[in-house]
Amino acid sequence: MILIIAFLITSIFGFFTYQDAVELKNNLESQPKLMLLQNNEKIVAGFVATDSEEEAEFLTISQVAEYQNSFKKQDYKKMLGDNYKMFIIEIKAFDLVDEELYFNGKKTSKSFLYTLLKSNDPISLYKSETGIDPALNGNSDPMEFKANIFAVLFSEAIDKRGTFFIFGEYKKKNIIVYPETIVFKFMGLIPTSFVKNMFENAKNSTINKINQTIKG
Repeated sequence: MILIIAFLITSIFGFFTYQDAVELKNNLESQPKLMLLQNNEKIVAGFVATDSEEEAEFLTISQVAEYQNSFKKQDYKKMLGDNYKMFIIEIKAFDLVDEELYFNGKKTSKSFLYTLLKSNDPISLYKSETGIDPALNGNSDPMEFKANIFAVLFSEAIDKRGTFFIFGEYKKKNIIVYPETIVFKFMGLIPTSFVKNMFENAKNSTINKINQTIKG
């Protein structure tokens, strides 16, 4: 009897967890998501990604400052606003291998992109190091420039690992998710292989639009 009850509980839990995971995947592809990048508990940049028909909205300096103020108070509800989900990603969640990515029309090392994200004047630094003025490609706002870098890194991570990037880094405590649904609340109990198999082929259609939106 105990085994039967345990089996039923496990089955019911697995069913609702799977349903929640599938719903999450579908909503990630169609609903607005607030993506924030943090470094040492400070919001560095961010953007709002919607569905595949709309462009990503890069956050301004004033918006990032407002999110930072709420982040200090852990007022996640206020930060979420009208978005479906909020993801606050620690910069170390991204692969630190010093490979090159296309950014602003040319190949750039990841280490240099990380340096730009931590700089108080990323546009001037980029111009001095590369000889290219980002303003020529429409990048004149420092915070928007950083948001472009963040979008490039996020897009590459999703391209490589699919939605599992979010789940895998969440388990490592490199991503804060709000609101947390059953999948995230019990992520520590769900085998990584189960999550990976379920999402390894899932590609967020929004990423294609993000790639199109990234200037240069």
